[in-house]
Amino acid sequence: MTDSNTSNKFDFGVKHYHVKIVHKKTSVIKNIISVISYAIFIWLLLIGITLLIYVADVKIRAMKGDHTPPNFNAYVVLTGSMEPGIMPKDVIFTKKVDIDDIEVGDVITFISSDNRFAGSIITHRVVDIIDDDPEHIKFQTKGDNNNVADWALVEDYNVLGRVFFKLPKVGYIQDFLAKQGGWIIVILIPCLVVVSYDIMRIFKAIGKKGSKKKIKSRMVL
Repeated sequence: MTDSNTSNKFDFGVKHYHVKIVHKKTSVIKNIISVISYAIFIWLLLIGITLLIYVADVKIRAMKGDHTPPNFNAYVVLTGSMEPGIMPKDVIFTKKVDIDDIEVGDVITFISSDNRFAGSIITHRVVDIIDDDPEHIKFQTKGDNNNVADWALVEDYNVLGRVFFKLPKVGYIQDFLAKQGGWIIVILIPCLVVVSYDIMRIFKAIGKKGSKKKIKSRMVL
């Protein structure tokens, strides 16, 4: 056993402090804001990367003299001819494929040869393949919701790609962006929110460091 006098010999004049660890609770609102801000940031980052790859692909091919459609593309469906599988305002994604790989049952996007539609871009299903011409293949197409097949055959050189994916109702976002000020609300404001939130966090961190330095200086004095 050691008495109080013995223990005091080894104190060396150092004051002992009782340290109490306090676990700081993060509010639910802050967690929600943090998750939303990072989700917005990732969403904008993905959009930016996608647009960058798309523009770069078009520019590089144009420099090489290739003005054909890109390997991947996206289109907004405007009509209900492909309901219920593809609805109006759905965004479809197409991939350029070899003409010989297109089969009956595939959904393709093409430039219409029908004079009534003045070269409109249409997405319909292949119901027949006509290969009686050794130089060109033609496709008979039909909308799933239409009673009859398309009047004009699709020339192979007018095929833009085969549909491989769709995003339901995303076309409404494009309509909104096309309106005056729409891109400001969808792109600029979320960016400002994310940046403002990060700036606030930086200032709070600086303030906490400053307060800690003041406490340490007082303890030394």
